[in-house]
Amino acid sequence: MKRVVISSLLLFATTGLFAQIFVGGSVGFNTTGGKIENGNTSVDKVTLTSFSLAPKAGIFLSEKLAVGAILGFNLQSEKTPGTPEEIDRTTTFGLTPFARYYAFSLNKFSVFTQGNLGFSYGVEKHKEGSTTTTGPKTTTIGISAFPGISYKLTDKVELEAVIGGLNLNFNRVSVKDNNTTNITNTFGVGANLDAIATTGFITIGAIVKL
Repeated sequence: MKRVVISSLLLFATTGLFAQIFVGGSVGFNTTGGKIENGNTSVDKVTLTSFSLAPKAGIFLSEKLAVGAILGFNLQSEKTPGTPEEIDRTTTFGLTPFARYYAFSLNKFSVFTQGNLGFSYGVEKHKEGSTTTTGPKTTTIGISAFPGISYKLTDKVELEAVIGGLNLNFNRVSVKDNNTTNITNTFGVGANLDAIATTGFITIGAIVKL
């Protein structure tokens, strides 16, 4: 029993030496609309609005291993002018725990591999005039893995580039509408080296160590 306690204390103490919290994430807002004018007549266009928030936090357990999670919130709205006015809105919440392993470092550059386990739940609602109805409910579970590169700007700030052309993923999407459930499973693995020069191949972000 003493050996188990001592081993646990040593493990906790060793983890504490390397433990460092980091934060990151994203936020976005977009709206599209307008109107069509023809002489003295003006007709409003459909208005599309989206808002997304995905804060990220994690902790370095050692120089090579980090774990954390990403919280997700997404709101999409489509407003169609008319009599009565119609509004379609989809609200999605998500949670994605992740683990990251830094394979090697060279000066300020590091190469890592990250694995994600994501869960999200979304609800669609349709409003026509003063009447609101609830549409399909979508549940998504996903597993993914991909490589990335980080660059150390300072002791506290690192830039990250995720290489989207190399990936492994599995997704299970379940859409429930009344008594009907539509389940779709997707598995993918591959390398797309032909897209290495496109802006969609590399996504650059940053983390801040606290």
